[in-house]
Amino acid sequence: MKWQPLFAERTTQMRRSTVRELLKVTAQPGMISFAGGIPAPELFPVPEVAQAAANVLQRRGEQALQYGETEGVAELRDWIAARFSRAHFQVRPENVMIVTGSQQALDLIGKVFLNAGDRVLVENPTYLAMLSAWRPMMPAFVPLPSDTDGLCVDALSPLLRAGAKLIYLVPNFQNPQGITLSLPRRRQLLECINGRRLVPSDVAQTFLSAGSGDIPVPCSKLLATGKRATTSHKPQTIIIEDNPYGELRYSGDPLPHLLELDAANGAGGELETCVIHLGTFSKVLIPGLRVGWVIAPAEVIDKLVQAKQAADLHTSTLCQHVILELIRNGVLERQIPRLREAYGLRRDTMLSALAAHFPDGTTWTRPDGGMFLLVTLPPHIEIGFLLKRALARNVAFVPGDDFHLDGQGRNTLRLNFSNATPERIEEGVKRLGGVLVEMLRTG
Repeated sequence: MKWQPLFAERTTQMRRSTVRELLKVTAQPGMISFAGGIPAPELFPVPEVAQAAANVLQRRGEQALQYGETEGVAELRDWIAARFSRAHFQVRPENVMIVTGSQQALDLIGKVFLNAGDRVLVENPTYLAMLSAWRPMMPAFVPLPSDTDGLCVDALSPLLRAGAKLIYLVPNFQNPQGITLSLPRRRQLLECINGRRLVPSDVAQTFLSAGSGDIPVPCSKLLATGKRATTSHKPQTIIIEDNPYGELRYSGDPLPHLLELDAANGAGGELETCVIHLGTFSKVLIPGLRVGWVIAPAEVIDKLVQAKQAADLHTSTLCQHVILELIRNGVLERQIPRLREAYGLRRDTMLSALAAHFPDGTTWTRPDGGMFLLVTLPPHIEIGFLLKRALARNVAFVPGDDFHLDGQGRNTLRLNFSNATPERIEEGVKRLGGVLVEMLRTG
Protein backbone atom coordinates (compact mmCIF):
# COMPACT_ATOMS: atom_id res chain seq x y z
CA MET A 1 0.00 0.00 0.00
CA LYS A 2 1.18 3.53 -0.75
CA TRP A 3 0.79 5.30 2.57
CA GLN A 4 2.07 8.77 1.74
CA PRO A 5 -1.04 9.96 -0.20
CA LEU A 6 -3.25 8.81 2.68
CA PHE A 7 -1.68 10.96 5.37
CA ALA A 8 -3.71 13.98 6.49
CA GLU A 9 -2.64 17.35 5.12
CA ARG A 10 -1.65 18.53 8.59
CA THR A 11 1.06 15.86 8.74
CA THR A 12 3.05 17.90 6.23
CA GLN A 13 3.75 20.21 9.18
CA MET A 14 5.13 17.37 11.29
CA ARG A 15 8.80 16.53 11.49
CA ARG A 16 11.07 14.55 13.72
CA SER A 17 12.64 16.51 16.56
CA THR A 18 16.24 17.45 15.84
CA VAL A 19 17.04 17.09 19.52
CA ARG A 20 15.37 13.69 19.92
CA GLU A 21 17.14 12.35 16.84
CA LEU A 22 20.48 13.68 18.04
CA LEU A 23 19.99 11.90 21.37
CA LYS A 24 20.26 8.58 19.54
CA VAL A 25 23.84 9.51 18.63
CA THR A 26 24.70 10.87 22.05
CA ALA A 27 23.80 7.55 23.68
CA GLN A 28 27.01 6.07 22.29
CA PRO A 29 29.63 5.11 24.92
CA GLY A 30 32.16 7.83 25.64
CA MET A 31 30.05 10.65 24.21
CA ILE A 32 29.97 13.89 26.23
CA SER A 33 26.54 15.28 25.48
CA PHE A 34 25.53 18.91 25.83
CA ALA A 35 22.57 18.20 23.52
CA GLY A 36 19.33 17.21 25.26
CA GLY A 37 17.56 19.05 28.06
CA ILE A 38 18.15 16.08 30.31
CA PRO A 39 18.34 16.11 34.12
CA ALA A 40 21.28 14.39 35.78
CA PRO A 41 20.23 10.76 36.39
CA GLU A 42 22.66 10.33 39.28
CA LEU A 43 20.63 12.98 41.13
CA PHE A 44 17.31 11.16 40.78
CA PRO A 45 15.93 10.23 44.23
CA VAL A 46 15.69 6.56 43.27
CA PRO A 47 15.40 5.05 46.80
CA GLU A 48 12.75 7.60 47.74
CA VAL A 49 10.77 6.89 44.56
CA ALA A 50 10.95 3.15 45.22
CA GLN A 51 9.67 3.66 48.76
CA ALA A 52 6.93 6.03 47.60
CA ALA A 53 5.73 3.55 44.97
CA ALA A 54 5.72 0.75 47.55
CA ASN A 55 3.74 2.91 49.98
CA VAL A 56 1.19 3.81 47.32
CA LEU A 57 0.66 0.21 46.25
CA GLN A 58 0.41 -1.01 49.83
CA ARG A 59 -1.91 1.70 51.16
CA ARG A 60 -4.10 2.59 48.17
CA GLY A 61 -3.09 0.20 45.41
CA GLU A 62 -6.60 -0.43 44.09
CA GLN A 63 -7.22 3.30 43.72
CA ALA A 64 -3.81 4.01 42.19
CA LEU A 65 -4.14 1.22 39.60
CA GLN A 66 -7.68 2.16 38.52
CA TYR A 67 -8.87 4.60 35.89
CA GLY A 68 -9.02 8.15 37.24
CA GLU A 69 -10.59 11.52 36.63
CA THR A 70 -9.40 13.38 33.55
CA GLU A 71 -8.74 16.48 35.64
CA GLY A 72 -6.29 14.53 37.78
CA VAL A 73 -6.04 13.15 41.31
CA ALA A 74 -7.93 15.53 43.58
CA GLU A 75 -5.30 15.68 46.33
CA LEU A 76 -2.56 16.59 43.85
CA ARG A 77 -4.69 19.33 42.32
CA ASP A 78 -5.42 20.64 45.83
CA TRP A 79 -1.68 20.84 46.53
CA ILE A 80 -0.92 22.69 43.29
CA ALA A 81 -3.80 25.10 43.86
CA ALA A 82 -2.55 25.91 47.37
CA ARG A 83 1.06 26.31 46.20
CA PHE A 84 0.14 28.89 43.56
CA SER A 85 -2.45 30.85 45.57
CA ARG A 86 -1.41 34.25 46.91
CA ALA A 87 -2.87 36.79 49.31
CA HIS A 88 -4.49 38.73 46.46
CA PHE A 89 -5.94 35.76 44.56
CA GLN A 90 -6.84 32.13 45.09
CA VAL A 91 -6.29 29.23 42.73
CA ARG A 92 -9.01 26.64 43.17
CA PRO A 93 -8.77 22.94 42.27
CA GLU A 94 -11.12 23.57 39.34
CA ASN A 95 -8.41 25.87 37.95
CA VAL A 96 -5.92 22.97 37.81
CA MET A 97 -5.61 20.06 35.40
CA ILE A 98 -2.94 17.36 35.56
CA VAL A 99 -1.30 16.53 32.22
CA THR A 100 1.12 13.91 30.96
CA GLY A 101 4.08 16.27 31.09
CA SER A 102 3.72 19.93 30.18
CA GLN A 103 4.39 18.95 26.56
CA GLN A 104 0.90 17.46 26.50
CA ALA A 105 -0.43 20.78 27.76
CA LEU A 106 1.04 22.46 24.68
CA ASP A 107 -0.60 19.88 22.43
CA LEU A 108 -4.00 20.36 24.08
CA ILE A 109 -3.74 24.16 24.01
CA GLY A 110 -3.01 24.03 20.29
CA LYS A 111 -6.07 21.87 19.67
CA VAL A 112 -8.34 24.03 21.80
CA PHE A 113 -7.26 27.52 20.75
CA LEU A 114 -5.59 27.50 17.34
CA ASN A 115 -7.22 27.76 13.95
CA ALA A 116 -5.27 27.79 10.71
CA GLY A 117 -3.81 31.25 10.20
CA ASP A 118 -4.10 32.39 13.82
CA ARG A 119 -1.17 34.59 14.75
CA VAL A 120 1.07 33.23 17.51
CA LEU A 121 3.75 35.52 18.91
CA VAL A 122 6.90 33.76 20.09
CA GLU A 123 10.35 34.68 21.30
CA ASN A 124 13.05 34.24 18.71
CA PRO A 125 14.72 31.82 19.28
CA THR A 126 12.02 29.74 20.96
CA TYR A 127 11.27 26.29 22.37
CA LEU A 128 11.50 23.74 19.58
CA ALA A 129 8.91 21.26 20.90
CA MET A 130 6.27 24.00 21.13
CA LEU A 131 6.71 24.56 17.39
CA SER A 132 6.34 20.81 16.83
CA ALA A 133 3.13 20.73 18.89
CA TRP A 134 1.45 23.67 17.17
CA ARG A 135 2.64 23.46 13.57
CA PRO A 136 -0.02 20.88 12.61
CA MET A 137 -2.67 23.51 13.50
CA MET A 138 -1.05 25.71 10.81
CA PRO A 139 -0.93 29.00 12.76
CA ALA A 140 1.12 31.97 11.63
CA PHE A 141 4.13 32.17 13.94
CA VAL A 142 5.47 35.69 14.43
CA PRO A 143 9.02 35.84 15.86
CA LEU A 144 9.79 38.56 18.41
CA PRO A 145 13.27 39.83 19.30
CA SER A 146 14.81 39.36 22.73
CA ASP A 147 17.88 40.54 24.60
CA THR A 148 19.49 39.90 27.98
CA ASP A 149 16.30 41.09 29.73
CA GLY A 150 14.10 38.71 27.76
CA LEU A 151 11.39 39.49 25.25
CA CYS A 152 11.57 43.00 23.78
CA VAL A 153 8.09 44.13 24.73
CA ASP A 154 8.40 47.30 22.66
CA ALA A 155 7.85 45.16 19.55
CA LEU A 156 4.45 43.92 20.76
CA SER A 157 2.16 46.89 20.33
CA PRO A 158 1.74 46.94 16.53
CA LEU A 159 1.46 43.16 16.45
CA LEU A 160 -1.31 43.14 19.05
CA ARG A 161 -3.20 45.76 17.14
CA ALA A 162 -2.98 43.58 14.06
CA GLY A 163 -4.43 40.72 16.10
CA ALA A 164 -2.76 37.79 17.85
CA LYS A 165 -4.39 34.75 19.45
CA LEU A 166 -1.51 33.61 21.68
CA ILE A 167 1.86 34.73 22.92
CA TYR A 168 4.13 31.91 24.08
CA LEU A 169 6.85 32.59 26.66
CA VAL A 170 9.32 30.71 28.81
CA PRO A 171 9.96 33.65 31.17
CA ASN A 172 12.42 31.88 33.47
CA PHE A 173 15.74 30.63 32.03
CA GLN A 174 14.33 30.28 28.55
CA ASN A 175 15.10 27.36 26.29
CA PRO A 176 17.41 27.70 24.32
CA GLN A 177 18.99 30.94 25.56
CA GLY A 178 18.73 30.62 29.32
CA ILE A 179 17.64 34.27 29.61
CA THR A 180 14.99 35.53 32.05
CA LEU A 181 12.24 38.07 31.45
CA SER A 182 13.00 40.93 33.83
CA LEU A 183 10.41 42.17 36.33
CA PRO A 184 9.91 45.55 34.59
CA ARG A 185 9.27 43.75 31.32
CA ARG A 186 6.87 41.30 32.96
CA ARG A 187 4.81 44.22 34.18
CA GLN A 188 5.17 45.99 30.85
CA LEU A 189 4.03 42.90 28.97
CA LEU A 190 0.87 42.51 31.05
CA GLU A 191 0.07 46.20 30.76
CA CYS A 192 0.46 45.95 27.02
CA ILE A 193 -1.65 42.80 26.68
CA ASN A 194 -4.44 44.08 28.93
CA GLY A 195 -4.45 47.56 27.43
CA ARG A 196 -4.07 49.28 30.79
CA ARG A 197 -1.09 51.35 29.68
CA LEU A 198 0.73 51.65 26.39
CA VAL A 199 4.40 50.67 26.15
CA PRO A 200 6.76 52.33 25.76
CA SER A 201 5.35 55.81 26.27
CA ASP A 202 7.15 57.35 23.29
CA VAL A 203 5.78 54.89 20.72
CA ALA A 204 2.62 53.53 22.28
CA GLN A 205 0.28 56.21 21.01
CA THR A 206 0.98 55.09 17.48
CA PHE A 207 -0.23 51.55 17.95
CA LEU A 208 -2.90 50.95 20.61
CA SER A 209 -6.18 52.78 20.72
CA ALA A 210 -7.59 50.97 23.74
CA GLY A 211 -7.68 52.89 27.01
CA SER A 212 -7.67 51.97 30.67
CA GLY A 213 -11.42 51.37 30.59
CA ASP A 214 -11.17 48.37 28.27
CA ILE A 215 -12.70 45.15 29.49
CA PRO A 216 -10.60 42.09 28.57
CA VAL A 217 -12.36 39.41 26.54
CA PRO A 218 -12.58 36.16 28.56
CA CYS A 219 -10.29 33.39 27.35
CA SER A 220 -13.31 31.25 26.51
CA LYS A 221 -14.24 33.73 23.77
CA LEU A 222 -10.99 32.84 22.01
CA LEU A 223 -11.52 29.08 21.80
CA ALA A 224 -11.01 27.60 18.35
CA THR A 225 -14.61 27.97 17.16
CA GLY A 226 -13.64 29.31 13.77
CA LYS A 227 -14.77 32.82 14.73
CA ARG A 228 -13.03 35.65 16.47
CA ALA A 229 -14.67 37.26 19.48
CA THR A 230 -17.00 40.09 18.57
CA THR A 231 -16.49 42.98 20.93
CA SER A 232 -16.04 46.71 20.78
CA HIS A 233 -13.02 46.37 23.03
CA LYS A 234 -9.45 45.42 22.20
CA PRO A 235 -9.25 41.62 21.64
CA GLN A 236 -7.43 39.76 24.37
CA THR A 237 -4.24 37.89 23.58
CA ILE A 238 -3.67 34.84 25.73
CA ILE A 239 -0.27 34.43 27.36
CA ILE A 240 1.02 30.87 27.60
CA GLU A 241 3.50 30.95 30.48
CA ASP A 242 5.60 27.79 30.24
CA ASN A 243 7.63 27.44 33.43
CA PRO A 244 9.51 24.13 33.56
CA TYR A 245 12.72 25.62 35.00
CA GLY A 246 11.38 28.22 37.45
CA GLU A 247 12.51 26.38 40.60
CA LEU A 248 16.05 25.96 39.24
CA ARG A 249 17.52 29.37 40.09
CA TYR A 250 21.22 29.57 41.01
CA SER A 251 21.80 33.33 41.19
CA GLY A 252 19.75 36.50 41.37
CA ASP A 253 16.42 37.10 43.07
CA PRO A 254 13.29 35.02 42.34
CA LEU A 255 10.71 36.82 40.21
CA PRO A 256 6.91 36.51 40.39
CA HIS A 257 5.14 34.43 37.77
CA LEU A 258 3.16 36.27 35.12
CA LEU A 259 0.13 34.48 36.58
CA GLU A 260 0.90 35.96 39.98
CA LEU A 261 1.22 39.47 38.55
CA ASP A 262 -1.98 39.26 36.51
CA ALA A 263 -4.47 37.05 38.33
CA ALA A 264 -7.38 38.19 40.46
CA ASN A 265 -10.62 36.66 41.72
CA GLY A 266 -13.79 38.02 40.22
CA ALA A 267 -17.43 37.54 41.07
CA GLY A 268 -17.98 34.24 42.82
CA GLY A 269 -14.26 33.82 43.34
CA GLU A 270 -13.61 32.85 39.72
CA LEU A 271 -9.99 33.11 38.62
CA GLU A 272 -9.59 35.95 36.14
CA THR A 273 -6.40 36.18 34.10
CA CYS A 274 -5.10 36.27 30.54
CA VAL A 275 -2.33 33.82 31.56
CA ILE A 276 -2.40 30.05 31.15
CA HIS A 277 0.40 28.72 33.37
CA LEU A 278 2.18 25.42 32.65
CA GLY A 279 4.37 23.53 35.10
CA THR A 280 6.00 20.13 35.48
CA PHE A 281 7.61 17.79 37.98
CA SER A 282 9.99 16.49 35.31
CA LYS A 283 12.81 18.94 35.97
CA VAL A 284 12.64 18.97 39.78
CA LEU A 285 11.81 15.33 40.54
CA ILE A 286 11.96 12.78 37.72
CA PRO A 287 10.96 13.07 34.05
CA GLY A 288 10.03 9.42 33.60
CA LEU A 289 6.73 9.74 35.49
CA ARG A 290 5.51 12.38 32.99
CA VAL A 291 3.38 14.51 35.34
CA GLY A 292 2.74 18.21 34.78
CA TRP A 293 -0.08 20.69 35.25
CA VAL A 294 -2.06 23.56 33.78
CA ILE A 295 -3.47 26.48 35.77
CA ALA A 296 -6.17 28.54 34.03
CA PRO A 297 -9.70 29.91 34.44
CA ALA A 298 -12.21 27.11 35.01
CA GLU A 299 -13.87 27.49 31.61
CA VAL A 300 -10.51 27.00 29.92
CA ILE A 301 -9.75 23.94 32.07
CA ASP A 302 -13.14 22.50 31.09
CA LYS A 303 -12.32 22.76 27.39
CA LEU A 304 -8.82 21.33 27.90
CA VAL A 305 -10.38 18.42 29.81
CA GLN A 306 -12.59 17.68 26.81
CA ALA A 307 -9.52 17.60 24.57
CA LYS A 308 -7.59 15.39 27.01
CA GLN A 309 -10.45 12.91 27.28
CA ALA A 310 -10.08 12.30 23.56
CA ALA A 311 -6.29 12.04 23.84
CA ASP A 312 -5.50 9.70 26.75
CA LEU A 313 -8.47 9.80 29.18
CA HIS A 314 -6.19 10.81 32.05
CA THR A 315 -2.57 10.97 33.16
CA SER A 316 -1.32 7.80 34.86
CA THR A 317 -3.11 7.50 38.19
CA LEU A 318 -0.22 5.52 39.65
CA CYS A 319 2.33 8.17 38.63
CA GLN A 320 0.20 10.93 40.15
CA HIS A 321 -0.05 9.07 43.45
CA VAL A 322 3.71 8.45 43.50
CA ILE A 323 4.32 12.19 42.96
CA LEU A 324 1.86 12.99 45.73
CA GLU A 325 3.61 10.56 48.09
CA LEU A 326 6.99 12.16 47.31
CA ILE A 327 5.53 15.56 48.13
CA ARG A 328 4.00 14.36 51.39
CA ASN A 329 7.30 12.75 52.42
CA GLY A 330 9.19 16.01 51.87
CA VAL A 331 11.24 14.64 48.97
CA LEU A 332 10.35 17.50 46.61
CA GLU A 333 11.37 20.20 49.07
CA ARG A 334 14.67 18.42 49.73
CA GLN A 335 15.33 17.73 46.06
CA ILE A 336 14.98 21.31 44.80
CA PRO A 337 17.90 22.78 46.82
CA ARG A 338 19.95 19.69 46.00
CA LEU A 339 19.47 20.32 42.28
CA ARG A 340 20.13 24.04 42.65
CA GLU A 341 23.49 23.35 44.25
CA ALA A 342 24.54 20.69 41.74
CA TYR A 343 23.32 22.44 38.59
CA GLY A 344 24.63 25.80 39.78
CA LEU A 345 28.11 24.28 40.01
CA ARG A 346 27.75 22.79 36.54
CA ARG A 347 26.64 26.12 35.11
CA ASP A 348 29.63 27.86 36.69
CA THR A 349 31.95 25.15 35.38
CA MET A 350 30.65 25.57 31.84
CA LEU A 351 30.93 29.36 31.93
CA SER A 352 34.52 29.12 33.18
CA ALA A 353 35.39 26.47 30.59
CA LEU A 354 33.96 28.57 27.76
CA ALA A 355 36.06 31.53 28.87
CA ALA A 356 39.17 29.34 29.02
CA HIS A 357 38.80 27.29 25.83
CA PHE A 358 36.64 29.12 23.29
CA PRO A 359 38.37 31.46 20.83
CA ASP A 360 37.96 35.21 20.57
CA GLY A 361 34.90 36.26 18.61
CA THR A 362 32.54 33.87 20.38
CA THR A 363 29.93 35.02 22.91
CA TRP A 364 27.43 33.23 25.12
CA THR A 365 24.51 33.93 27.41
CA ARG A 366 24.93 33.79 31.20
CA PRO A 367 21.82 32.19 32.68
CA ASP A 368 20.74 32.67 36.28
CA GLY A 369 19.19 29.21 36.28
CA GLY A 370 17.71 26.46 34.16
CA MET A 371 19.66 24.02 32.01
CA PHE A 372 20.91 25.84 28.92
CA LEU A 373 22.98 28.60 27.43
CA LEU A 374 23.33 29.76 23.83
CA VAL A 375 26.70 30.31 22.16
CA THR A 376 27.11 32.66 19.19
CA LEU A 377 30.06 31.96 16.89
CA PRO A 378 31.70 34.11 14.21
CA PRO A 379 29.21 34.34 11.31
CA HIS A 380 31.30 32.39 8.81
CA ILE A 381 31.39 29.21 10.94
CA GLU A 382 29.32 26.44 9.32
CA ILE A 383 27.47 24.87 12.24
CA GLY A 384 26.73 21.56 10.52
CA PHE A 385 30.42 21.00 9.81
CA LEU A 386 31.25 21.94 13.40
CA LEU A 387 28.75 19.38 14.71
CA LYS A 388 30.21 16.67 12.48
CA ARG A 389 33.74 17.44 13.69
CA ALA A 390 32.57 17.62 17.33
CA LEU A 391 30.78 14.27 17.15
CA ALA A 392 33.98 12.74 15.79
CA ARG A 393 35.60 13.85 19.06
CA ASN A 394 32.70 12.51 21.11
CA VAL A 395 31.11 15.86 21.95
CA ALA A 396 27.50 16.70 21.07
CA PHE A 397 25.46 19.92 21.02
CA VAL A 398 22.29 21.16 19.34
CA PRO A 399 22.62 23.59 16.40
CA GLY A 400 20.75 26.80 17.15
CA ASP A 401 19.13 27.44 13.78
CA ASP A 402 16.16 25.11 14.41
CA PHE A 403 15.11 27.28 17.37
CA HIS A 404 14.90 30.35 15.13
CA LEU A 405 11.89 31.20 12.97
CA ASP A 406 13.47 33.85 10.78
CA GLY A 407 16.36 31.96 9.23
CA GLN A 408 18.81 33.34 11.76
CA GLY A 409 20.90 31.44 14.29
CA ARG A 410 22.98 29.55 11.76
CA ASN A 411 26.09 30.42 13.77
CA THR A 412 24.62 29.53 17.18
CA LEU A 413 24.59 26.39 19.28
CA ARG A 414 22.73 25.39 22.43
CA LEU A 415 24.66 23.80 25.27
CA ASN A 416 23.04 21.90 28.14
CA PHE A 417 24.93 21.91 31.44
CA SER A 418 22.62 19.88 33.70
CA ASN A 419 23.36 16.37 32.46
CA ALA A 420 27.17 16.07 32.45
CA THR A 421 29.34 16.11 35.57
CA PRO A 422 31.63 19.14 36.12
CA GLU A 423 34.64 17.07 35.03
CA ARG A 424 32.98 16.03 31.78
CA ILE A 425 31.78 19.58 31.17
CA GLU A 426 35.36 20.84 31.42
CA GLU A 427 36.64 18.12 29.08
CA GLY A 428 33.77 18.48 26.60
CA VAL A 429 34.08 22.26 26.31
CA LYS A 430 37.84 21.88 25.91
CA ARG A 431 37.34 19.45 23.01
CA LEU A 432 34.70 21.65 21.40
CA GLY A 433 36.89 24.73 21.77
CA GLY A 434 39.75 22.85 20.15
CA VAL A 435 37.59 22.02 17.13
CA LEU A 436 36.59 25.67 16.83
CA VAL A 437 40.18 26.89 16.99
CA GLU A 438 41.14 24.44 14.24
CA MET A 439 38.25 25.57 12.03
CA LEU A 440 39.17 29.23 12.48
CA ARG A 441 42.82 28.51 11.77
CA THR A 442 42.09 26.61 8.55
CA GLY A 443 39.42 29.07 7.42
